[in-house]
Amino acid sequence: MRNWRFLVTLATLVALSSSSRANDRTYLKVADIYDSKKFTGQSITGIQWHPSGRYFTFTKNNAETGQLDIHKHEVDSGAETVLLAGAEAAYDGNPIHLSSYRWTDNGRYMLLAGKVEKIWRHSSQAPHFLFDVENRVMTQLADGNSHLRNVKLSPDGRWLGYVRDHNIYLHNLKTGDQKTLTSDGTADILNGEFDWVYEEEFGLADAWRWSPDGKKIAFWQIDQTRVKEFHLLDELPLYNTVFKLKYPKAGEQNALVKIGIFDLESGETTWVDLGAETDIYVPRIFWTNSSSKLAVLRMNRLQNHLELLLADSETGATRKILEDKNDTWVDVRQDILFLKTRDQIVWPSERSGFKHAYLYDYDGNLINPITNGDWEVSTLAGVDEAANWLYLYGKKDSAIEQNVYRVKLDGSGFERVSQRAGWHTGNFAPDFKHVVGFFSDVSTPTQAMLRRTDGKLVRWLEKNEIPALKEYDLPEIEFLSFETTDGVDLNAYMIKPIDFDANQRYPVLVYGYGGPGSQMVTNRWGRRNRALWHKLLTEKGYIVFCVDNRGTGGRGKAFKDLAYGDLGKWVVNDQIEGAKYLGSLPYVDKDRLGIWGWSGGGYLTLMLMTRGADYFKTGVSVAPVSNFHLYDTIWTERYMGLPQDNADGYKTASVLEYVDGLKGNLLIVHGTGDDNVHIQNTMKVINKMQHRAIQFDMMFYPNRNHRISGGKTQLHLFTYITNYLLKNL
Repeated sequence: MRNWRFLVTLATLVALSSSSRANDRTYLKVADIYDSKKFTGQSITGIQWHPSGRYFTFTKNNAETGQLDIHKHEVDSGAETVLLAGAEAAYDGNPIHLSSYRWTDNGRYMLLAGKVEKIWRHSSQAPHFLFDVENRVMTQLADGNSHLRNVKLSPDGRWLGYVRDHNIYLHNLKTGDQKTLTSDGTADILNGEFDWVYEEEFGLADAWRWSPDGKKIAFWQIDQTRVKEFHLLDELPLYNTVFKLKYPKAGEQNALVKIGIFDLESGETTWVDLGAETDIYVPRIFWTNSSSKLAVLRMNRLQNHLELLLADSETGATRKILEDKNDTWVDVRQDILFLKTRDQIVWPSERSGFKHAYLYDYDGNLINPITNGDWEVSTLAGVDEAANWLYLYGKKDSAIEQNVYRVKLDGSGFERVSQRAGWHTGNFAPDFKHVVGFFSDVSTPTQAMLRRTDGKLVRWLEKNEIPALKEYDLPEIEFLSFETTDGVDLNAYMIKPIDFDANQRYPVLVYGYGGPGSQMVTNRWGRRNRALWHKLLTEKGYIVFCVDNRGTGGRGKAFKDLAYGDLGKWVVNDQIEGAKYLGSLPYVDKDRLGIWGWSGGGYLTLMLMTRGADYFKTGVSVAPVSNFHLYDTIWTERYMGLPQDNADGYKTASVLEYVDGLKGNLLIVHGTGDDNVHIQNTMKVINKMQHRAIQFDMMFYPNRNHRISGGKTQLHLFTYITNYLLKNL
């Protein structure tokens, strides 16, 4: 009896001790993630290499002044000094409110942007200033006009160019002379700037380029007169107001594009011969190693035929030297590299089934492949012509990681430069002797270091050890793969509660996106808030799961091409395969599977809550596309073709065809000011559900754009979603 009492007492003490430890544990709160800076960490931002390669500069917020300071870091010594304090950056006694900066090609000046005003995702406007670093002299540009865009100094340091009121202007720094390069700019005729769809889908904001000798300027002219307007409504004033947006929806007319070459000496503009067909895209232009030749990428409307033209800058005459064709689509390349010391081009292509690099001459003759194999090059980083090295990012060692590699231009000497498993990027010095490297993995916030380009560490710049992360007992992300019922391996990750018990059964929230070429399952730190919020949910007793379905990236062209023609087919099929896999696990409650996603993930959520309603109990769809007729030309037609050519595919991929299938709990969230995925998408869905008396939940955010942010908006949003899941999943 005495021994029995002793054991009971011991068990009680152990239970009390365990309970005490559990009570001592610090749990995440939504406000910790979305209404505080405790997880923000430190980073090296605004990195710009001085043209000499001897030092780089970066920006840092000054805690005392609240201003942005520009710091200088010496490569050899590691010495750091403040090159320009934000509090001291002023013109005529007035602070300029520094927001960004850029070194000019000659290394004498820095272009400074004052208080910035965002336009779309990549574009902005601001007052600009020229700072003479040596003489510490600040010059105001365009009389302080706050609407300057795409400001650049010529390579010879003589002229400053900028875009204002849809025209390009030049200012001679020595004489003060002004030149008006274009004068026909209007709200419809855009010179040196892009329309909404080019900027959003080709990732461009700056639409003009200096020639290498600084004597010519190549520029885009976009005529969006014929593009139809979409109206965004602001319902908050006493009388609502209308914002008119030129937005070409799938199958509708695009803007017309021209490429002009302006000669500073003659003052004349020569127009590049782009051919007789006008329903085309010109997603990139590049000056070659000579101011006499401009390279132009021409792409057909279907985006499955990409051509590289060489244009004579005096006459505008063009000749085709390279092309890529595909039955589905050809990705647009920013990383085409024109060597400076010889007439050669490093051309990336997926023609082998995987993206690789090829060396060509200016006549379009293949000199040799540079990389090869059943793995993807992510991006070409640049060429060290003196040493004959091509630097690149790629996935040779793992499809869910990204490493830095280098290889000789003749294809020999291929080697991996980065060391740790995870995700690597970098900012290379102009002489390619050093690189500011960035590394992260799912457990390590992004770190910065200075390395030699052979991979040797010079010094740490920022280890980014976020103290707040140590306050919480957070679970790790586990990578896995599973085989579908038709024999395909899919990559996935899972986050389990820290006190996971394999003898229990857990509800699972699936996070999805699944769009063409995307990857959510990667070994990188990624978006901090989303990852931490997922870990918060594991503290509430959920498992979080994510799978990259067929059609996503990192695994070659054939895998990616499965998305073509019907964007709903494989995302639905493989996310259901993921649900079946989860249901086979003894610790998963298959009757409590949820799904959430944003944008393309919002579309995925709607499809799974209707077409996959037998597998998912609850869904949260944020800013969803519902019908691809409603989305823009460039993105939609790249993966779906034209609506008039693929009527069945557009119909099959539309959420509106399946709303009758909804069985579970559905929350739809949208910002009414979303310029990207218009709230029209959500209106179409809820209108059809209401006609059928189908019940759902809805949250609008007035005037918020696609990010649904500003003030405490995201705190409200994720508090609402968290509570919704706790109640319904």
